[in-house]
Amino acid sequence: MRRVPATLATVATVAVWAACSVATSARADAPGLVLLVAVDQLRTDRVNAELPGGLGRLVREGRFFRDAVLEHALTQTCPGHVTMLTGRHPGPAGVPGNSFVDPETAQVVYCVQDDAPDARTLGGTLGRSPRLIRVDALGDWMKRARPAARVFSVAQKDRSAIALGGRRPDAAYWLDQAALGFTTSRYYLPELPGWVRELNREGEGLFDGVPEFWTYPVPAGAPRPDDYPAESDRFRRASPHPIRGETLAESLESLYFTPYSDLATLRFARTLVEQEQLGEGDGTDLLAISLAATDTVGHFYGPESWEAHDALQRLDEGLGEFLAFLEQRVGPGRLLVVLTADHGVLPLPEWLSETGGSRCPKDGGRESLRWLGFGLVARLHFEFGPWLSWPAPWLVFSSAGLSVNRPLAAERGVSTDEILGLAKAYLESRESVARVWTPDEIAKGSGPSEFARLYANSFDPERSADLAVQLEATCLLSPFDFGTSHGSPYLYDRAVPVIFWGAGVEPGLIRGPAATVDIAPTLAREIGIEVPGGLAGEPLPLRARGE
Repeated sequence: MRRVPATLATVATVAVWAACSVATSARADAPGLVLLVAVDQLRTDRVNAELPGGLGRLVREGRFFRDAVLEHALTQTCPGHVTMLTGRHPGPAGVPGNSFVDPETAQVVYCVQDDAPDARTLGGTLGRSPRLIRVDALGDWMKRARPAARVFSVAQKDRSAIALGGRRPDAAYWLDQAALGFTTSRYYLPELPGWVRELNREGEGLFDGVPEFWTYPVPAGAPRPDDYPAESDRFRRASPHPIRGETLAESLESLYFTPYSDLATLRFARTLVEQEQLGEGDGTDLLAISLAATDTVGHFYGPESWEAHDALQRLDEGLGEFLAFLEQRVGPGRLLVVLTADHGVLPLPEWLSETGGSRCPKDGGRESLRWLGFGLVARLHFEFGPWLSWPAPWLVFSSAGLSVNRPLAAERGVSTDEILGLAKAYLESRESVARVWTPDEIAKGSGPSEFARLYANSFDPERSADLAVQLEATCLLSPFDFGTSHGSPYLYDRAVPVIFWGAGVEPGLIRGPAATVDIAPTLAREIGIEVPGGLAGEPLPLRARGE
């Protein structure tokens, strides 16, 4: 076992800044620019040295921690991104899932939701900020050490950009359909810079080089056809996939589910580097980028699809061009890069069943969320009576799990223990469910030790769900009869690449324990700045003898 888990009391304590910090020695050879690239839904087994572009170059020339994993159970986008640059597990960071349930109101809260007027999205309709995240990130540590440091984050998804940026970056930008382009919120800036408005104008900058249809070659006799029944048909199941719509909003929606959204994000990041002059000062700046096309394409078509294959090839090429641009811009020996991912993904369960890779006891590997939910609702309804006001349920679902509707339970005089006991028994009777975890079981570490540790790392005593459902390996719980997803504690969702490349890094393939929570303390050491005490992550050796 890599680390001894702290008790939940200790976990709650380290979520607050320690009174003292651990000092690191200032480095005279610190890089001018640190670049973190998070590729959403990138499994380690999809990265190899044969790729001709940026991904392959990082493998060939970088320090590749081949056995790196996520050390938390709920493998979702928001938790996955928040661990990268905070050095904390998602639970202590206050981000158990992409969403959680407020126990006082029974309302689902998005991980970067902020309804305050000073967090309204510029040009959009929603409020977004990092205020729900309980801990600081690398960019905050850098600005404390050197206020002149520039810190920016860019992503297609708002939660990815916000989680990477920390509490006080210079800006976090994301692609927003309502805002018709890249935007931020008033939490960061009072208005969009002129260069962002120009890039968004009429969508010209976003759609530069984007064709009307997304096409790709499929070899004759391929083991899997391009048109596979379990794939999504929202934008066609096979090439050509339409991109351009009648309106800019429609085109942006289609773009989001193609690899061209990654290329638009990299183009935006390149313009940001030029306009903000990142890496050109005496100190170190930080740019964090999250690229989401592998996730959107992977959800719709699966990681073995020809869509996913083409998306990876285009990402590889685009990243290679971006790295070459940064090298020329920042200068030799002044660029430090780390590549990682927020989670992996389960192959399409139908494809696993067809090829003999399924371990799920349920036939076909796909469990219907609708039918599972309907059965649970009916069981609770039969036991505790009808709801007073439709559609208030006894249990509220969020990405963190199932939580008791406490206002309703109090109104009806039903104990939460009764509701949870019945729900747990019903769910664990399903053949696709391996275990249902309660907060008490997580606190006591009951159950298989590895899973207990992972669920403890995801646990926030104030925000985690009352029931966390662990499916059997390779089972998929989905509201759809197509596509796939992630979120489990199994290695196909937890094994992600961690590769360092550039200034001061000795290339090599490194085996042994490593995790995404190790990235932030490793980068802090390379920059030469102080870090807060109580981090879950540990610095990784970037040279043969370490430091």
